[in-house]
Amino acid sequence: MGESRFENGTVAAITVTYNRAHTLEKCLHALLAQSRPVDKILVVDNQSNEEEIRKVKKLAAQSEKIHLVILKENLGGAGGFEAGMREALGMWNPDWYWLMDDDAYPREDCLEKLLAHGKELPEAGGLCPVIYGIDLKKYQMFHHKKLTRLILKTVPVARQYEDLDDVTREDANAFVGPLFSGKTIREMGIADGSLFIYGDDTEYTHRVSVRYPLYLIKEAVIDHQDAPVLNENMKPEGWWKEYYGTRNHYFMIREFQANRAVRLAGYVCLTLRLSAIMVKSLIKGYDLLRVKLIAQAMKDGMRDRRGKTLDPQKYYGYLKKRGLMQR
Repeated sequence: MGESRFENGTVAAITVTYNRAHTLEKCLHALLAQSRPVDKILVVDNQSNEEEIRKVKKLAAQSEKIHLVILKENLGGAGGFEAGMREALGMWNPDWYWLMDDDAYPREDCLEKLLAHGKELPEAGGLCPVIYGIDLKKYQMFHHKKLTRLILKTVPVARQYEDLDDVTREDANAFVGPLFSGKTIREMGIADGSLFIYGDDTEYTHRVSVRYPLYLIKEAVIDHQDAPVLNENMKPEGWWKEYYGTRNHYFMIREFQANRAVRLAGYVCLTLRLSAIMVKSLIKGYDLLRVKLIAQAMKDGMRDRRGKTLDPQKYYGYLKKRGLMQR
């Protein structure tokens, strides 16, 4: 783990995109403008529509550093990162893997700052930049996580950016700029595509942090679009996301709770909490569909039923047929 690993080691950035060429363009621009140049950029397109794929191909042609992989079907964010990490490992076996969503834009010195701190933290499995939300103009501290004992929820490592130390150890992080060493990838494996979407980043970064320290680097910053207001997820269009978040939560408890009694306690507490949400949903007058989806997610999670078990496009078609689409 000499100095050359940090200064001269190969860095491969991986980003997954789906029908968002407008944000991908900004992401690629930021990657190509790094003060410490990125050596390779792997773009994974999750089977966007034809018009978007044409735009993505044009963007990929702007630099020889960019390699484009177009998946045969939409495998979700989890499947996209799994495919990207596998492709990068097979083609380049880089010293560093830099993962980020297509709406993340690392500041010019972000990679330089991460690698600089990496020299002082040779035991690190991952180095993460602080995430700044450019729409709401505030740091997205909720992406930098500590996990509770029963893995029932995550809590931020700090309430505000100002409360952070220069280097802060954390349990998990979003796929918005974490930099993993090649050694870590070879030992811990790649992202779990069977989660499809929601929780895959928490699962992988926590998988790493259980074995090697995962550090948040205060002076390295990556800009990120803010997600829609959380209340949007309470509309029918967001219930499929709630399904995957719920289903994958059971997987997390199963994977990281080796003690059977603690794992059972986690299942029971999560199931009770979800049951209360179902009752509240009925009281508040939500469509019965939401309750059915939560119940199915609970069942699929406990039975370890993985993959794309709920197709978003078919789900939207069902909503439209029932007149439940609100947009």
